Amino acid sequence: MNIINTLLPSLPPQLKYIIALCAILLLILLFKYISNLLQAATEWLLAKKNFIAKGWLSLMAKYKLFSNIFFAFAMSIISPACGIFLGDLYPNISLVVVRVVNCLVIVAFTLVLNSALSVISDKFSRSIKLPVKGIIQAVKVIMWIITIIFMMSTLMNKEPIYFLGGLTALSAVILLIFKDSILGLTSGFQLLLNDLVRVGDWIEIPSQGADGEVIDILLTTIRVRNWDNTIVNVPAYDLVAHSFTNWRGMTESGGRRIKRAINIDMKSIRFLTEEDIEKFKHINLLKDYLTKKEKEIEEINKKRGVKDDKYNAKRLSNIGTFRMYCYNYLKQNPNISDKFTCMVRQLAPTTEGLPLEVYAFSSNTNWTDYEGIQADIFDHFLSIIDIFDLKVYQRYGMD
Repeated sequence: MNIINTLLPSLPPQLKYIIALCAILLLILLFKYISNLLQAATEWLLAKKNFIAKGWLSLMAKYKLFSNIFFAFAMSIISPACGIFLGDLYPNISLVVVRVVNCLVIVAFTLVLNSALSVISDKFSRSIKLPVKGIIQAVKVIMWIITIIFMMSTLMNKEPIYFLGGLTALSAVILLIFKDSILGLTSGFQLLLNDLVRVGDWIEIPSQGADGEVIDILLTTIRVRNWDNTIVNVPAYDLVAHSFTNWRGMTESGGRRIKRAINIDMKSIRFLTEEDIEKFKHINLLKDYLTKKEKEIEEINKKRGVKDDKYNAKRLSNIGTFRMYCYNYLKQNPNISDKFTCMVRQLAPTTEGLPLEVYAFSSNTNWTDYEGIQADIFDHFLSIIDIFDLKVYQRYGMD
């Protein structure tokens, strides 16, 4: 107890020891206060210099990395200084104090690693495709378990392997208590390895009421912002154990499917007359088709010997011509992707008419733009259908 003896030589040994303990405690509090001042000064300086919110320095200040580094190294100085303050008057108590201070040093350096991991998680959570936040959380859990083992090892002066053996004996209890966390952790790794979901994906899980964008992938849960801006926390295990829809493939492909039908009143379907054909030839989308089709039909009817037979001859219909018009309209539409299937087809007739279905893919996958493209197409088809003397089936209420 060299320092205390030098400063206060006339005091009783017990009082000197208490003063030494208080000095150590005050020194720890002083270093903590200085680290807080350093944190406040760093935040003020970065705010004054207008650093970007997601820059490295801003994130280090946000998660107190600088102040934690200072406090950790300050604590590493206090640990050997304890012997200078306490001396050898009460060796048993001094040993306990030194061990407690060493535990604080371990915690201080763990906080440094924790801050560094938080910086990495925040920086790369959206810039790479992996669920970084979930991985970092798993690493933090393991890190704190190791920290607790080392603290117990320091306090009890035992090798860390001694406590690992004890954990093995308690594994059954640990599995029972942390069942949900373990399931979530393993499910999170399965989601990672199989690349099932990423931050920014639009997923749909009807059983959980989730239909929106993934905004966070945590250790045991997936956070989804629904289309109405409500937030749903879905257990990661549910995404592995049950089916869900991920719209990422549609977004990455660059095409969003349009699959909608117009029900045609079958009473309005008929053959075209010569006048109809000549009228439709003025439509640019049908001119080449009708010219080519007329020659084909003329050759077929000539071979069959039924050229002027309106019952047995092959003829064009208004439904077929309208179907080809719709197809040509889609093919020349710049909003329809030419990388995917594009067709207009007839489905099986029902009591509500003959469904004429458009099956194509828009080149814009944005929801709002997609709905506008789809609406424009059917606005046009419904507006021009009367030219082909076709009627859309519409059920009227009973009087």
